[in-house]
Amino acid sequence: MKRLFHAKEWPLLPLFLLALVILFLFWISLQPDFIEEKYTHFFYVFITRGLTGLTGRFAFSLSEIALYVSILGVILLLGFAVWRQEWQLSLAAALWWAAVTVIWFYLVWGCNYFRLPLVKQLQLDAENLTPDSLALRENLLWSITMTNAAWREIPAWDLKSLNEEIEKSYRPVCATLQIALMPGQRRPKFLLFPGWFNYTLTSGMFGPFFHEIHLNSELLPVELPFVLAHEKAHQMGFAREAEANFLAALACWMSADSAVQYSGSFAVLGHFWSQAAGFSDRDTLRESIRPEVLADFAAVRQRYQKYRGAVSDFSHKSYDVYLRVNRVEGGTKNYNEVTDLIMRWRAWKTSKGGQ
Repeated sequence: MKRLFHAKEWPLLPLFLLALVILFLFWISLQPDFIEEKYTHFFYVFITRGLTGLTGRFAFSLSEIALYVSILGVILLLGFAVWRQEWQLSLAAALWWAAVTVIWFYLVWGCNYFRLPLVKQLQLDAENLTPDSLALRENLLWSITMTNAAWREIPAWDLKSLNEEIEKSYRPVCATLQIALMPGQRRPKFLLFPGWFNYTLTSGMFGPFFHEIHLNSELLPVELPFVLAHEKAHQMGFAREAEANFLAALACWMSADSAVQYSGSFAVLGHFWSQAAGFSDRDTLRESIRPEVLADFAAVRQRYQKYRGAVSDFSHKSYDVYLRVNRVEGGTKNYNEVTDLIMRWRAWKTSKGGQ
């Protein structure tokens, strides 16, 4: 047993720790009720209040700085290994860093992936609410009509005012759905080097290590409100992409600002349109979309096309693996599953006498 602490065998310790963490995460991922009650609605409340209170004081991203420090650390470790021929010590240091990173990630946010799905929390999984192709068509037509009616030309946003508006609109959303509004200062930030987002085709990101909300500085005005609301949903403990999209859409629609409402409708239509790829009359349906809305879609597509390439493909595949590892069925396809939530939500509203 003493040999386990010998310098040459130090890599065994972090490997052993990682193995224990993985086994624990596998066990706890099968306990959604425990996660919901003990982690998200108790432990996580204190974590997010403290971290956002700290990191919200800085205009720059601590997550971005930590990334650069980590990259520099890897380079220095490799240099040390080559210079001193201390490969085992360098490997041990790298494994320790990996172990600490994984533990911190799941401790301060990652366990939210194992929560009870929102469809079950809201009891939208009843048999009579199961969507089908007819429901998809009806909801697509509803989405087109709503987006056409909501269209308006959107000027550049004042980010501070927009952030306050999204925060305000989340209150009635949480009250209506009877879900907790998490505490915290959800201050949006831009990266010092936005190329990370551009070439990975990332619109926004919630930094789980420091609870920071990041936005791509090249987002178009029509995209910004929905993306901001989406990242705020992640900070509130909703890790699955479809759920964050669903809450973001409701937050936008609850806003008193018609431009914010349009941003939500525009984003939702994009997801319904992707789900309707197999419709034989898709071209006819496209003609029913307002030309100005189609122009906005073209502008967003053009923004993406500038940076599409090997880096974005690798990023997409990597994130797909990451989501699947965290028990998000479908991986990156989970984004579009917001349509299922919206269809169930609309059916539920209708059953309750809503519109």
